[in-house]
Amino acid sequence: MQLIDGRFLFSASDLMRFAGCTNATFLDLARLEGHGPAPRQDDEEAKLLQEMGDVHEAAHLEGLKASGRHVVEVPRKGLSLDSGLAETRKALATGADVIFQAALHGGSWGGWCDFLERVDRPSDLGDWSYEVTDTKLKRKPDPKHLLQLVLYSDLLADLQGVTPAAAHVELGNGERASFRLADYSAYARRARLRLEEFVRTRPETWPQRCAACTLCRWQDHCQSVWDQTDSLYNVAGISTGQIAKLEAEGVGT
Repeated sequence: MQLIDGRFLFSASDLMRFAGCTNATFLDLARLEGHGPAPRQDDEEAKLLQEMGDVHEAAHLEGLKASGRHVVEVPRKGLSLDSGLAETRKALATGADVIFQAALHGGSWGGWCDFLERVDRPSDLGDWSYEVTDTKLKRKPDPKHLLQLVLYSDLLADLQGVTPAAAHVELGNGERASFRLADYSAYARRARLRLEEFVRTRPETWPQRCAACTLCRWQDHCQSVWDQTDSLYNVAGISTGQIAKLEAEGVGT
């Protein structure tokens, strides 16, 4: 998430974080505007996962090259998103088999896509068009991955004049998962609208434990809030369902 000339620029990571925890997004916004708490630094586990993700991505790239496919790499390092977008337009026009690290940008959304793969479907580019492929360490697709795939596919559609029919994930176990975008696009686009509305209205949020807590940079802040308020989250082994039932009966600490 970036604030550029008073306007927010959102990424797929922002959207996936919002889908998992609105409080994390609230804190991200506060920090970006200069009045939020300080986030924790990435721990060794987070750094290791990032390194493993980079290795997985690099291995897939080398596999594509080894297969003889023509790969064009957008030189992301040192490029702004808009400069990367100009380079991506050039790469799309060449009809390369694969474009690595394509920059995509439209309206309030943008980001760098792992791979664009050429398919035999006519577009404004010519007798070909492209579909999005992302690399993920997980062994099974996560529903949040679809938010990213649809976002990148929508931004790609603006560049090539036709909406991709499918998008793909190269999983950590070597398998490939493909998705028909028409089945998920409405859901993903509504999620983007909800994030934009959240930023406009800025409703108050409260720390709640979720699956994203372990690697969240706001974990220390949320724990401090739970400690200060004697929260039920400090009860060992308690579930969110149990907390909801207790709070419904007026038991909050």
